Amino acid sequence: MEIVVNLIRFFLILGVLIFIHEAGHFMVAKKVGIYIFRFSIGFGKKLFGFKSKETEYCISAIPFGGYVKMAGQEDVPSGDDEENLDPDTLVDVPENQKFYNKTVWQRFLVVFAGPAMNFILGIVLFIVVFYVGIHVPVYLKNTLIGEVIPNSPAAEADIRVGDTILEINSEPVTQWRQITRKTIFSIGEKLELSIKRGDKIVKTTVVPSYYDKKANPGIGVFPYIKSVVNEVVADNPAQKAGLQPDDVIIGVNNEPVSLTNISRVIRQNKSPKIILNILRGDEKLNINISPNKVGGISGIEFLDNVAVRVDAEKYPSLKPGDKLVKIDDVRVKNIDDINGYIENKINQSVNLSFERAEGNVFIKKVKTISVQANITSCNKIGVYFKADDTTVLERYPIHIACAKGIKRAFVSVGELFTSIYYLIIGRISPRELAGPIGIYKITADFAASGFIMLLSFIGFLSVNLSVINLLPIPVLDGGHVVFLLIEAVRRKPLSDKVMEILQKIGFVLLMALIVYTLYNDIVHRLIGN
Repeated sequence: MEIVVNLIRFFLILGVLIFIHEAGHFMVAKKVGIYIFRFSIGFGKKLFGFKSKETEYCISAIPFGGYVKMAGQEDVPSGDDEENLDPDTLVDVPENQKFYNKTVWQRFLVVFAGPAMNFILGIVLFIVVFYVGIHVPVYLKNTLIGEVIPNSPAAEADIRVGDTILEINSEPVTQWRQITRKTIFSIGEKLELSIKRGDKIVKTTVVPSYYDKKANPGIGVFPYIKSVVNEVVADNPAQKAGLQPDDVIIGVNNEPVSLTNISRVIRQNKSPKIILNILRGDEKLNINISPNKVGGISGIEFLDNVAVRVDAEKYPSLKPGDKLVKIDDVRVKNIDDINGYIENKINQSVNLSFERAEGNVFIKKVKTISVQANITSCNKIGVYFKADDTTVLERYPIHIACAKGIKRAFVSVGELFTSIYYLIIGRISPRELAGPIGIYKITADFAASGFIMLLSFIGFLSVNLSVINLLPIPVLDGGHVVFLLIEAVRRKPLSDKVMEILQKIGFVLLMALIVYTLYNDIVHRLIGN
């Protein structure tokens, strides 16, 4: 049922974006007096529609696009299989109502109106998002580092947990998303970082890269997320030492920790006693704990029974997201089952059976992976942690929302051109390109995050659609704009032969891009390779 809902949502969003785009062409064409035969959402065979005056309005079979068929414009599909049913051959249209007989300026406005409408829609949606507001996790409102990935660019640059990034290339950063944007659009470039470390200001250089094929490109840092004590298990070291629910763990042995690494730091600590640095309300406390020694699976971290971190050298066949379902012949459903079975098996070997949902976007296949693991000694204090779920509502008065919405649209344009440039010079992998399946999956993910987040993504898609359509590629609107500009300069259009050759080149380029994105979708998203 979820797949059906996601598909309906995806095609509705696609339909809205196409409708807005074609409505731009349609309205301006009508305004300048061009005769319009058909307004179609989709290509190919007509599914259903109706006719009003001279124009037929319809939905066609292939949903990935649309068209406005105007008199005197030969490069759009008729939508019919029978050539003699083409309205352009059956209707006697006055010459002054044909596209090619309008002035260059009028034709330019008709062509430009489609992308312009998509851009305007993007701005409107961004304004709505900023006006209504989005709940943003408080940990994304600062630049405090909670974890540094081993062997990442950040680790090589000696960036540490607890550091706060103040500037990147002398530009101040105050929110985590600024770090993400500045690093992901600087792959292969040296970035000068200014970092606050305790009372000192430290300067370092880092080069964002594709440091791990299983991770997103960047520098390899995660934001600091407060580690809040959710439950203290009775008759365990933490309870005996006086730890309480809602205590916030800010350090272990005076070293800062985040939710993403606190369990690992405690388990792997070699000291006979652990000092937890905590916040209880506004009071800072240090609690000494003598942990129990129990069995643990070295190199794998779990959330319930799902592996969230895997040592690739020890377990090359495993990856994060794999679900542990059986240890030896014993079924396990959660972390308590796992710990209960292995805590008394120190220095023994066990067989771990994992299940993996293969990467089919629509139909999940389950694969079983078995590995041998040695149970090593680790610490247990008897605590369950939870993330700090505090959020900040980012919303603005309408005049500020308008300014921010417009700015966000133009930032999206800049990011798109930067991405295209990095694709050309090889700093961004072509594997990042997504086709219909990739966009469907991203849409489903954003929808799961809430309606406002989905609106934000639709705005992003609409702006990107407008810019892509204006690229100077024949068969796209941008190609037509270039032809019109050349005509304006030459005082006459390009010859039919030149136009035909350029259109064919543009068609081949566009088809190559479509085929490649479909290949990406099938290999990397549908099959999951």
